[in-house]
Amino acid sequence: MLKRFVTFIFIIFLCPVFGQNIKIKGRVLDIDGDPAYNISIAFNNSPKSVLKTKRNGEFEVEFTVGKQDSLLFRSVAFDSYTLELDKRLIKKAGKNNGVYEVDIIMPDKTIGIVYVTPDLPDTIVGADYSVEDFEYTENGQLVLLTYDKNLKKGAMLRLLDKDLEEVDKYYIPGNAIELSKDYRGHIHLLAEERVFYVKTMEEDMQVYLEDRDYYFKYVAPIIDTIADNIYFSNYSEVYPAFDYYEFNLKDSTYNVILEVEDTFMMEFYRAEFKYVDVRTKIWAHQKQIETGIDKEIWVGATVFTNSLYYNPVYAPLFKTGEDTIIVYDHYKNRMFRYTPESGFVDSTRISYHLQERKSGWEQPLLQDEVQGKVYAMFEKNGFTYLREISKTTGHVKKSFKLHFKYVDRIQIIDGQVYYVYRPFESVQKKFIYRENIDI
Repeated sequence: MLKRFVTFIFIIFLCPVFGQNIKIKGRVLDIDGDPAYNISIAFNNSPKSVLKTKRNGEFEVEFTVGKQDSLLFRSVAFDSYTLELDKRLIKKAGKNNGVYEVDIIMPDKTIGIVYVTPDLPDTIVGADYSVEDFEYTENGQLVLLTYDKNLKKGAMLRLLDKDLEEVDKYYIPGNAIELSKDYRGHIHLLAEERVFYVKTMEEDMQVYLEDRDYYFKYVAPIIDTIADNIYFSNYSEVYPAFDYYEFNLKDSTYNVILEVEDTFMMEFYRAEFKYVDVRTKIWAHQKQIETGIDKEIWVGATVFTNSLYYNPVYAPLFKTGEDTIIVYDHYKNRMFRYTPESGFVDSTRISYHLQERKSGWEQPLLQDEVQGKVYAMFEKNGFTYLREISKTTGHVKKSFKLHFKYVDRIQIIDGQVYYVYRPFESVQKKFIYRENIDI
């Protein structure tokens, strides 16, 4: 009897009873651990906010045991977070003189409201051949990479005028892969072993064989220009880091404007050298002596990049307006804004790419060739969702859902999205469709 009485007294002194006040204090952080300020805090039974977090993310609030059962943290920049004021929390507060200390990690926004256009997509190109890739010219013509049965055998370039009437075609020898448009707006056809320049006129198309090494060394790396400045990178698919450069045509000087590195991937990339066999290590040592490139890089580039764990680095650069470029660094979780006169004028946090398994984020980012807007792409259950990325806040806006599943070769031009699609298990060829982005 005495033992039960002592236990009862201990519980009374340990745990607050109904009607007593519990103080909750701590910090509200984003997923990177940075303070999240101006976050509204409210109790579940009251629509009004009790207070908002300070600039350093700190907050302090009291509640009455038995009167409130949850605390809601809300912000337009994050999904809401609910802290349950349950027995466990009350018990921990009782052990700390009625104070419960906690760090709240605000969840990043995932795909929210979805607006689906009620109109069926327009069929831009539908013929007795399949479209593998397409590019619009500056004067509104359409260049198609097509095939009848197999792209590797029988690829054909076709030129369509503004009325989508075929005016010329050209047979492609070898294994064609895709069309590519460079920073000048010139169209190139990439094949496994060759590169072709596609020159279009009003009713004529001429195809020239290019120097493949020259194209990949001096043309493909250039992303855009501003006045006398050229912006390019030394990106390599087999190395988890690269630099963005600015080259001035007048004085022939260049400088590194931003270094991009996937530091997490780089650790595994270099560590691969420790686990390869002796023969590979000897080979890597010899290559280091011959080229001056670190032996760990040789092993990482030839061995680790062929594993399931390697993902090429992705941090695209886009020109916006006449004198500004934006870099989306998915490893620093920042959107950097740069001008030739002022350098990096500011940076904004981005989070749309985080928790990609949950959100369905997919590469690449897409830029509207006319309006300059940049869109993030998400995939859920086979459907593609487009969300514009705000150039000021870095937040993504409402979603637009494409009509068909598993579309390919998506391009956005003047508020309209174009893509290649063929119905699943259908005898139909691959057509080009168009939808108006309604968000």
